[in-house]
Amino acid sequence: MTNTSGDYKPNGTCDRSTTCVSIFDNRWKNAVAYVSPSFAGLSATVAYVANENKNFRGAATSSNITGFDAGLKYANGPIMAAVTYNAVSLGNFVANTAGGTDVSNFRIGGSYDFGIASIRALFDRTRADHVSGNLNTVTQNVFGLGGTFNVTPAGKIIGQAYFARDLKGNGSSLDDTGAKLFEVGYEHSLSKRTILKAVYAHLNNDKQTAYDFGINAVGINPTGGLNTAGASLNGIQLGLRHSF
Repeated sequence: MTNTSGDYKPNGTCDRSTTCVSIFDNRWKNAVAYVSPSFAGLSATVAYVANENKNFRGAATSSNITGFDAGLKYANGPIMAAVTYNAVSLGNFVANTAGGTDVSNFRIGGSYDFGIASIRALFDRTRADHVSGNLNTVTQNVFGLGGTFNVTPAGKIIGQAYFARDLKGNGSSLDDTGAKLFEVGYEHSLSKRTILKAVYAHLNNDKQTAYDFGINAVGINPTGGLNTAGASLNGIQLGLRHSF
């Protein structure tokens, strides 16, 4: 897991009320990218990150992070589909070894707008190589479905469900290391630029995991305390969004 500064944080160490999203969901510093023009709805993006957060090797927070991202997107009418591949070398920040840890992420997703409703789907596969300890390679698959339904011209119901499968270490499944996330909510448009929003979310961890909300984390402590591995989290979000 990561915070907004790009520092690496393992599963279950997010501080309370922090942002604790995947390392692949951060906006990296010192990145160069090319975004192609759209050709009949098809566009491509490539990006490279060089020496992010570089520190001296051997220090407590030693790192030399580099990476690249490449993706294709198709958006035309009611259809949107995209695929992306992201690879990051964390130097010796995680494993604290000369080889360091390499992580990669493959995602494919899409959506279709029916007018009165829309649906979307996502598949995500993450892999970590040269992990410290007895695990050389760790992989995990995540998939999810979501949708919206317009109940009035100004209001719509939103919902989604995501499932993180068990981790696999060196090709073998690690039992009870997945999680499930369910969310349902309602959005009401006061105008073209102003929306009222209410959302309920439920996160159910398996016995050996301590995942947290990516935004406004609860602050799970997997080694003990009030929130431990296997905890179930519930959250309510009430908001007003205005686009300038």
